[in-house]
Amino acid sequence: MNDKKKKGDEPSYAEASTELEQILHDIESGEIDLDVLAEKVERAAALLQICRQKLAATETKVKKVVADLAAADAADRDEEDQQ
Repeated sequence: MNDKKKKGDEPSYAEASTELEQILHDIESGEIDLDVLAEKVERAAALLQICRQKLAATETKVKKVVADLAAADAADRDEEDQQ
């Protein structure tokens, strides 16, 4: 079994978040089998990494869009000042 999934197989942020919530619920319930606990914790760590990567990528994209908008606005103001 290949532990590394292709990007297409990676869950969306919402799916990862939902799965994390379920894992947390399972652990907090105290009814989780000890043999399964380590697997759940490992899966939660992997999901957290996915979520962090997606958040960082989204932050980068948003900053770029905001910077592009600010640059376009500044260019528009410069153009208006020259007229």
